[in-house]
Amino acid sequence: MSSRYDLVAIVLHWSIAFLIAAAFLLGLTVDDFPKAWERAVVNTHVLIGLAVLALTLVRIGWRIGHRPPPLPISGNPLLEKLAKAVHLLLYVLMLAVPAIGLPTLLYRGRGIGFGLFDIPQLLPRTPEIFHPLTEVHELSAYALVLLGAGHILAALYHQMVLRDRLVLRMLPGAMGEAE
Repeated sequence: MSSRYDLVAIVLHWSIAFLIAAAFLLGLTVDDFPKAWERAVVNTHVLIGLAVLALTLVRIGWRIGHRPPPLPISGNPLLEKLAKAVHLLLYVLMLAVPAIGLPTLLYRGRGIGFGLFDIPQLLPRTPEIFHPLTEVHELSAYALVLLGAGHILAALYHQMVLRDRLVLRMLPGAMGEAE
């Protein structure tokens, strides 16, 4: 078994990471844009969130059919279990954040523009539903980003302190040559 992820897993990993960062930054800064841009910014945020959801489902399907390379043995079973739990929670949040965001949007009385076609407003604006959903969506997004930051710090720890070249498993091509 290879010590590296295959190219599909690598592309999905980095694409999802980039999209999560973009969606989070748009969500944080939506009020900083001119008011006339609000619909377009929110719609872009929604489309990016839907892309995260779709690519995460593809990634889960890919992972089911393509086993990841084994983690290096750390000698600390607690850390190994923690690593597995963090990865599982990352997947859960990558699904949950956009899944919560979609009804949040719909209960705001908004549709989704896809460019070539639109999904019109499906539900009446219902503040008593979308306000709590918005809170859950935002808290989940913060949890995802904080967990992702922890994931990055752990990868840097592996690369810079342990020097076990773990990071190279998720880099494309010659950049990731670990052997």
